[in-house]
Amino acid sequence: MFAHALKLLPAVVLLSWAVGCQSVPPLPNGTNPQEYNKPVAEHPLWDRLMGRDPAPPASEGVPATENQAASGVVPTSATEPVTDPATHTTVVPPAGSKDDPLTKNKEEEEETSFLDSLSPSRIAKNVKAMAGYGPDEKIARAAFKEGESLYTEKKFEEAAAKFSTAASRWPDSPLEEDALFLMGECYFFTDQYTKANDTYGKLLKKYEFSRHLDKTVARMFAIGRYWEQVYDVDPHWPITPNLTDNKRPMFDTLGHSIKAYEQVRLNDPTGPLADDAVMATANSYFTHGRYEEAAYNYDQIRKEYPKSEHQVPARLLGVKSKMEVYQGSMYDGTPLKEAGEMAQETLTQFPDQLGKEKSRLVQTKNEIVAEQAARDWAIAQFYEKKKFYGAARYYYAEVIKSHPQTEYAVKARNRLEEIKDYPAEPTNYVKQLTDLIPSSHKTLPLKQQPLSSGAPP
Repeated sequence: MFAHALKLLPAVVLLSWAVGCQSVPPLPNGTNPQEYNKPVAEHPLWDRLMGRDPAPPASEGVPATENQAASGVVPTSATEPVTDPATHTTVVPPAGSKDDPLTKNKEEEEETSFLDSLSPSRIAKNVKAMAGYGPDEKIARAAFKEGESLYTEKKFEEAAAKFSTAASRWPDSPLEEDALFLMGECYFFTDQYTKANDTYGKLLKKYEFSRHLDKTVARMFAIGRYWEQVYDVDPHWPITPNLTDNKRPMFDTLGHSIKAYEQVRLNDPTGPLADDAVMATANSYFTHGRYEEAAYNYDQIRKEYPKSEHQVPARLLGVKSKMEVYQGSMYDGTPLKEAGEMAQETLTQFPDQLGKEKSRLVQTKNEIVAEQAARDWAIAQFYEKKKFYGAARYYYAEVIKSHPQTEYAVKARNRLEEIKDYPAEPTNYVKQLTDLIPSSHKTLPLKQQPLSSGAPP
């Protein structure tokens, strides 16, 4: 008894405040949800990047406003069918059974330590329970039933409030899972996309393997696509506040769009939209000039989704991204090397799927080879100007060996012939002084240092 009294002590302290600041809501309530299974609509994001930019989807029964028609961006809810709540077949365990969530919660509470009872979440839970806001199956079922009726009548705002009540009054149950999903649907069809996305995220965080997974990630994907389109029509700084449009976030519309795509992949990594979400993320980065992030995500398609329909576009755009990341002959040559390897791999593995892109890719491959030769030539020239002729000869030889058919190979042969008798290093005019330096502090001569074929030492 004493232990139970201690657990309730923080709640008793705050009870007067809770009663004074809150009014007990009317007892609405819920019911059983049921199984949901509908095909997921496709959302091809990559078409405009590959020259197949489709016309904006026509709305189904929901007319676009003047501004939407002018911009070509239609709210994503306008093209989606409304979920029929009558298709749910959730079975909620009877009260008092071993599977009853409240029975489990009671057992967990008995095992709660005194320190745990002082946590803010535990205090809030106890206060809510004492103020009449605690779990109650009867209230939850009634609220859910009312929400279903309102939802069927397309009174989404009122239905969302009922589903919210049902979820909070019967937590950790199939009823809460369905209530959260339908609450997200209510926000979705009232174009409150930020609330909808947050609610879907809450659902998938709490119910990782939810039976609503396919539909939920499809909604999140559509929301991300809409936010990206809105940003493309009206670009703005990430810190520019949005105070008038409920359809997009308050800040950083593009960032929230990319995050929505990422949530699709993270919550359903093997689902039908996972590779689409990665491709959409990569395309978004590419079209907005963030080539390093784009290249990384195109590589994800290539490595993690080998059977994806986006393999060829991801490779072609990946080669382009890596070439954009490459900064020149005196900088890191890794992006250029990877671009060349990917171009050759694509030409070898997908010769019949490239179509008109094949000739462009061959041309790009030749440009990469020429740039690699120019890189080795520039490094050789650098060492020759510094009179490190040994290192210069090494890189001239690399040009001839690795890129024999380029113009730089001819130039390298001429330079090798001219400097073949030059000393490997410049004359040391202070040799007597450098000899005084302990050998442990001296670096190896350049000709003895290991050199890579593609980068300066």
